Amino acid sequence: MKNTILAATATATLAAFLATGAFADSFTMQSAFGGLPVLDPTAKRFVQNVSTLTDGAVDFNYMLAGELSPPFEIFDNVSAGAIDAGWSFAAYAAGKEPAAALFGSVPFGGDPLSYISWLNFGGGQALWEEIYEPYNLVPMACGVIISEAGGWYTKEINTPEDLQGLNIRIGGLGGAILSKLGANAMSLPAGEISTSLETGRLDATELSFPLVDKLLGFDKVAKNYYFPGWHQPAGFIEFYMNKGKWDGLTDSQRTAIKVSCADANLYAMGVASGAQSPILDDFRANGVDVKRFPDSVLAALRSAADEVYAEESAKDEMFKRVIESYRAYAADYSEYQALSDLN
Repeated sequence: MKNTILAATATATLAAFLATGAFADSFTMQSAFGGLPVLDPTAKRFVQNVSTLTDGAVDFNYMLAGELSPPFEIFDNVSAGAIDAGWSFAAYAAGKEPAAALFGSVPFGGDPLSYISWLNFGGGQALWEEIYEPYNLVPMACGVIISEAGGWYTKEINTPEDLQGLNIRIGGLGGAILSKLGANAMSLPAGEISTSLETGRLDATELSFPLVDKLLGFDKVAKNYYFPGWHQPAGFIEFYMNKGKWDGLTDSQRTAIKVSCADANLYAMGVASGAQSPILDDFRANGVDVKRFPDSVLAALRSAADEVYAEESAKDEMFKRVIESYRAYAADYSEYQALSDLN
């Protein structure tokens, strides 16, 4: 009888230990970004929320860009299981899967609400999972990004012809679209942009929204700051996890991660939305001309975007499926928005 009581007590103690996270699983989570505004606080909030919701049983060891893996190698390392999870941008995987770019941003797409609504309720999530499945990855949006700026230019852009021959730091679909108008799209690490603008290697660049652009000092070397961010009117930070590690979690732990990403989506969008205007005032005080692209330039870029979408759809069936899914949802969303518009 005494042994039975002791065994029961030991079992109860072990269960309590497990519940409180004494045997917590620690997972590596590599970021593709440095300690940037919005992105870094969102990641830290996500990690803390997952730990809280799982009573410490799931603990992500969050590392900034380069601490464990270079940004463009995170996808492969998580796929192979060398890293447990990634905190990245889906367009970085476009070299492997062209359709992945559409889960980073959709040039000339809708606003952040329409983007996340399509993902969650318009079939986008299922397509994303299908794309990543062969790579042993489980993806999800874990931070909705508001519209970026259109970019910094060392000279004025008054007509589409002014883009011809310009060296512009921009990647992915945005780069392909600008190339249609004769610009030279270039990939360049963020740390090299300001110097390249100053020396003339670059004529223009895009990076993010004002809060982030301010950190790089672009306002000191380029005095024309254009809007809108046609190449990324909305974006996602992506979280993905090695499928073997994901499958090893309990149902409640997987739910905790999904709920924490849903919170991150609202947090990132909300914290960035009201923080841009003071930065724009600082730019103006430093002699920056903050303005919109002329209508003729936006029209030419939109036409070029349609060409790029048609070409990519002809080359890649999954790209075609994703952009058609997005456009179908956007049409329904836009109709109701137009009817509800108070302007």
